[in-house]
Amino acid sequence: MAGFKIDKRVIAKMQKEIVKEFERANRKHPVRIPIEVEPPSMGVLTLASASGLESDPQLSRLLLWLHESVQQNPSRYVDVRDFARSEGLPEDDSDNMALQLEKLGLVQIARSLAGGLAEVFPTDDGLLEARRLLALRADVVERFGHACDVLLRWVLRLGGRQTSVPALAFLEDPLCSFAGDPLAEDEVLSALDYLREHALVERVVTDAEVAILITAQGTRCVLAGGTVNDFLSRQPAGDTYNITGSHGFVAGSQQHVVQNNSFGLDASKLAEFAQQVRQFAPALGASTEQQSQLILDAEVLEEAATTDAPEPGRIRAAFDRLNATLTAIGTATPGLTMLVGAGQSAYQAVFGA
Repeated sequence: MAGFKIDKRVIAKMQKEIVKEFERANRKHPVRIPIEVEPPSMGVLTLASASGLESDPQLSRLLLWLHESVQQNPSRYVDVRDFARSEGLPEDDSDNMALQLEKLGLVQIARSLAGGLAEVFPTDDGLLEARRLLALRADVVERFGHACDVLLRWVLRLGGRQTSVPALAFLEDPLCSFAGDPLAEDEVLSALDYLREHALVERVVTDAEVAILITAQGTRCVLAGGTVNDFLSRQPAGDTYNITGSHGFVAGSQQHVVQNNSFGLDASKLAEFAQQVRQFAPALGASTEQQSQLILDAEVLEEAATTDAPEPGRIRAAFDRLNATLTAIGTATPGLTMLVGAGQSAYQAVFGA
């Protein structure tokens, strides 16, 4: 054992040969290791983060367009640039819209070496969200609430706190939509009446048009965030008494009070409506005879509503005649629609029904 020596040169040569064999084998049969990556579960989080998509006119329409495209070609990726062209949008917006929907987990993007992001395919959550949008379109209550919210914000954004804006100009704004479906004129007018009834806006009537001016209350509503309904529901509730011609009136929750009063009727809202009809009569497209009758009926209503002791029966009869003359005009115009709605609102303000 004392004379045994290790030949290091032989060992080094053997190591080199072994390395060469491994290299040759690797070139012929490269090693492949399967890697499994489980994508994060989006599920409930995705749909929760996508709630409110109905307020975005472009993204909601895009998702519904993708949903329709998938029904026609179930296994084919769709180019968002086609949607942009059909909507008259810049093609440069395509990548941005695709990325927004991907961030919400509603589409998958087929990324290419060229860097394009426009080829997309809706995920299962995207299809569910599209069906939710379609259901929302038919919900009258949701549409009305949304119309009130976006109309009030539009008035403040466009006119500020001091300037009135034409009421029907809102119909031309892209935000005048819900779940990708444009809001109709009667929906906008109904929302306008509701905002006015709750003192969030004021109606400004001129010879040419009807404009809207936001009130201090309406400004507070917008700045508070949330919806119009949220703001109104937070307002303090209490007893409200609208009384005219009263003598020695006791208001409140007192018990055992005997009171004798003569109550007057405040018909000023109907008098204002009659004045609006007289101002707008020449611009309603009515015949000369109808225009003359409108002015006459409006004068009768204004006189009945402004007497010292207004008679409810006389006022109702005068309003019915004027309303019948208005509705008999065959040509429907925005001004006529506005007046009919204003009349109903004024009648409800005076008589409560």
